[in-house]
Parts: sequence; C-alpha cells; structure tokens
Amino acid sequence: MILTFIIAVIPTIVLGYFVYKKDILEKEPIGLITTLFCLGTAIILPAIILENVITLILPITSNEILNCFTLSFFCVALVEEGLKASMAYEIAWRNKNFNHIYDGIVYCVFTSLGFATLENILYVFTYGNMTGILRAIVSVPGHAFFGVTMGYYMGFAKYNEHIADNSKKTRNILLSILLPIVFHGLFDFLLLTNNQLMIIIFFIFVLVLYIISYLKIRKLSKVMNMLPQ
Repeated sequence: MILTFIIAVIPTIVLGYFVYKKDILEKEPIGLITTLFCLGTAIILPAIILENVITLILPITSNEILNCFTLSFFCVALVEEGLKASMAYEIAWRNKNFNHIYDGIVYCVFTSLGFATLENILYVFTYGNMTGILRAIVSVPGHAFFGVTMGYYMGFAKYNEHIADNSKKTRNILLSILLPIVFHGLFDFLLLTNNQLMIIIFFIFVLVLYIISYLKIRKLSKVMNMLPQ
C-alpha cells in the first residue's frame, strides 16, 4: 500500500521540484502553488462528469479511428485542459505575484500536476505498480508538458497585457488553451488506436514533448521579464 502510493506520487514530486527550482528569479509563494495544486485535484470530479456526458452525445461511427479521434480531442483533451486553464487563469492571472513570464509555467504546471496526481493515484491503486511505473514515465509527465505549454503562452499573454499589445495578448491566450488541447488529444489518440505504428509514433511524440518542455523552461527561467504591477 505504501509502496503503491509512493510510486503514484513520486513523478509529481520530481517534476514539481524541477519546475519550482528553475524559477530562479523569484520563487512563487508556496501557498499559491499549493492552492493551484489542490484545485487541480478538485477538477477531477467535474472532468469525469463532463467526459461521461460528452461520451453519451458523441456520434459513434463504424470507423474506430474516427471514434478514437473524437473521444480523444473533443471529450478528454477539451474537458481536462479546458478545466485546468480555467482554474489557472481564475486563480493566478490577477495575483500580484504573477510578475515574471516564467511564473505562468509554474502556475499551470502545478495545476496540471494536481490533476495528474489524483488521476495517477486512482489508476495505480486500481491497476497496480507496473501501471504506476509506466505512467510515471509517460502520463504524469504528459500532464506536466501540457502545463508547460499552457503556462508558456499564459506568461507571454500577461506580458502583452502590461505593454498594451492586445492582439498578441489574445493570440497567446488562445494558444495557451488550444495547444494543450491539441497535444493532449494527440497523446490520447495515439494510445487509444492500439496500433503498433501509432504506439511507436506515440513514444517519439512523448520524447519530443520532453525536449520542447525542457527548452521552454530553460528559455524563460532566467529571462528578466519583470511585469509591472
């Protein structure tokens, strides 16, 4: 039981520590990121409810690939990333501590990790430790990657607001919501198709997400983009 719990939460600890440590200009308040993390866990329930409702109304076709596509993009990805984005924007956008572009990454990753942690605990206690080990490499980092993308563009949108560049602000807000949905949808679609070629593409895709996320973090963590309050 204890080992299973450790397997379920260790990827969150590692990823959360890495993202927090990279915030070298000014650490975000523990209370704020804890709040975002906890609210991330709280959206599991509405996500489950919405996903079940959408599943009932999605058209079922004789094409299994098409069914996987609609389920992945218009049910799971849309709901989960939409709820995460709503929570991150609601809590962090007007917070006085949001004063560097990199802060957006911190806020969105911890919101995403809250969701991923509770989801992972449920999966690991249901399906066992081997599932937990696989998810530690793939699924939990996946949620963190989506959070990095969301926060990257959220941070730039915040910066655009302060320099009164409304067109770029709107564009970056849209990208902060749409790109995580696209990445999450593709992530799930490649897995759900249960096709050998798709699985190979999936692991290549995950590797690309690792690289992109690391580069985004490295790019912004040391940049002195102080946002006026």
